[in-house]
Amino acid sequence: MKKEIAFICDNAKNFLVRSMIDELEEAGWFVDIYSISMYSYDFTKTDFRLFILYIDEFNKEVERMLSSMQKTVMSDKNNLRQLYIVGTEEDIKQSYKFIDLTLVAHAFKRPVNVDSIIRELNITTINPEEIYNASSENIETKSLDENKKTIMIVDDDDIYLRTIENWFTTEYNVYTTASATSALSMIKKIHFDLILLDYEMPLLSGLDFLRLVRSDDVSKDIPVIFLTAKDDKDTVLEILKDKPTGYLLKTTAPITLKYNIKKFFEGKSIWWKAEEEEF
Repeated sequence: MKKEIAFICDNAKNFLVRSMIDELEEAGWFVDIYSISMYSYDFTKTDFRLFILYIDEFNKEVERMLSSMQKTVMSDKNNLRQLYIVGTEEDIKQSYKFIDLTLVAHAFKRPVNVDSIIRELNITTINPEEIYNASSENIETKSLDENKKTIMIVDDDDIYLRTIENWFTTEYNVYTTASATSALSMIKKIHFDLILLDYEMPLLSGLDFLRLVRSDDVSKDIPVIFLTAKDDKDTVLEILKDKPTGYLLKTTAPITLKYNIKKFFEGKSIWWKAEEEEF
């Protein structure tokens, strides 16, 4: 895929917007700028596959642009068109009233680290047969080892993502993403043998993500193990109702965590407590 982006914003002269565009261009991306007021423009007739909508102030024009973007993304039968949203947490929540959540590849809260955006965009340039190791500085690709199981780790804590990736990368093919919406997009392209999922994430919780995964014929059979810091009774019981594959704590020692994942791939159930144990 060409490294081209349609960048949609209200004011291209805004310092933060200009800085973001400059960093994208320095990273090798061609950025074409469109105004949010161009919501009637037919983007389906362009060659763009990636769109960034930068929301400076949520208004009627943003609503109309979101509706336009929904039509644009849905028109692509090959699922190559992807929309990324940048805005405040409230802006992003408002956005989901005007566009289907699953059509947004990733939503970035302002203030945003542009390296995170570049990392997510770079995923789109990788073939499904390839794998990436993500860091805050760059992405390196390597060939997929067909003899290894493929795991996706979903967690909004970037430091924890890099840490746990290092724990697993020798035994498994590992994908990481800080966004549940990005994870939903990746599932459409790549076969995963297991998803390790955090519970507390912005905008779309781990439990909401699990329900979306289970409701889709493409992903419903992918095993999902929660890997979270939440160990209170109410949270665990709420999650158990949706019958995840397992539930592990982030406080688990690396050697124990790796052993539990090994047990899972050997066909054994794993839980941080026995399922029948009283809280």
